[in-house]
Amino acid sequence: MTETRPAPKTCPKIQRFAFRLVAAAAAAMLLMLAALTSRAQDNPKLVIDEDCQAFDIARDNSIVYTVPHIKFVKRLTFERDDVNIASGPGKERRIVEADKFMPFPPPSGYIINSIAWSPDARRIAMSMTLQSAPPGFEDKNAKKRGDLGDDYDDRPPISAPGGGKALGLIDSDGREIKVAGAKNRFIEGALNGTWLADDATVVYLTGGPPYTIMRVKPEDGKETTLFEGHKFDVVIWDAQNNRAFAITEDLGLKRGLTLARLDLIHETVSPIAHLDAYQGSLTLSPSGTKIGYFEDGDYVDILDLAHPGKQVRVRVGFGRFGWSHDERKILLKRGAVEKSNILLWVGLYDDSFHSILHDLEFRDFQIAPDGQSIVVTTPGKRVLKLYSLE
Repeated sequence: MTETRPAPKTCPKIQRFAFRLVAAAAAAMLLMLAALTSRAQDNPKLVIDEDCQAFDIARDNSIVYTVPHIKFVKRLTFERDDVNIASGPGKERRIVEADKFMPFPPPSGYIINSIAWSPDARRIAMSMTLQSAPPGFEDKNAKKRGDLGDDYDDRPPISAPGGGKALGLIDSDGREIKVAGAKNRFIEGALNGTWLADDATVVYLTGGPPYTIMRVKPEDGKETTLFEGHKFDVVIWDAQNNRAFAITEDLGLKRGLTLARLDLIHETVSPIAHLDAYQGSLTLSPSGTKIGYFEDGDYVDILDLAHPGKQVRVRVGFGRFGWSHDERKILLKRGAVEKSNILLWVGLYDDSFHSILHDLEFRDFQIAPDGQSIVVTTPGKRVLKLYSLE
């Protein structure tokens, strides 16, 4: 007969220790996986290691960006900007080379203050500040130094005087688009220009503030002053829908500020709401159904354009913001536009706040139209980086 023996009993203390050991190992594994996932998300998908002064993201996620170069002519310094397009890692190409775009002589320069894609990513509008030497600059300096124009000068350099604002138009291969019949190379006196949805019409601001809105078709040179008799303190474009949103005091509906929708084709003005105050950062949501702005230095106000009376107010501190794709939160950089700071997601309906990208500070940012990624530039040398938002 085979003897049957009972299984040995395990000490309860050993059981508890083993359970804790397994639980600790599982927790450590989860933390390691979470850290690896976090590092993967925090690694930029694209890095442009240049001083990227201005940029814009197209609907196909192509990034157009500018890189400044400084040229010295005697005591004057001129800035001249290259324009580049990046469609992915290792897929960068220069479409405008500064010295070919504006050759020397004469001594002159241009600063691209902002740059904008057309809705179909085939054309680009460049809002620029032109630079030019004062009359007689070369002769006058040569006489002072007793030479015939040597570029060397040991006195401190000074920036060339401004030649005014202008709008330059190019296609996505860098070919210049000129306005038919125009006497000047660029649209002079133009500010903040953009292409409309037909890829043939350009709108821009002049004067101001308050500003006048202009429209032109480069192909035929026909220029029109829109909304004759009205001027606007703030204007943002919704180019893909051929409209703009503006804040003005001259609609005569009520005393004070009015937020209005502007049809840029039919020239109709549709008042949306009377504003008690406006501090800045007028920003349209991705769907075009909501708009936000700072009423003062503390609160951002969100309006549903279909029901402007239903207003959401969130205390966040003044800054500049973009929208999440689901439009339930905004990404905020507090402080002045030209100052670097961390980026904070702010919940519009749950009062939540949390920072992204390890509390690193950035000078500028833009969320891609599809809401899946963000482009930032770093303080100092404005290196451009593309991160996933997922």
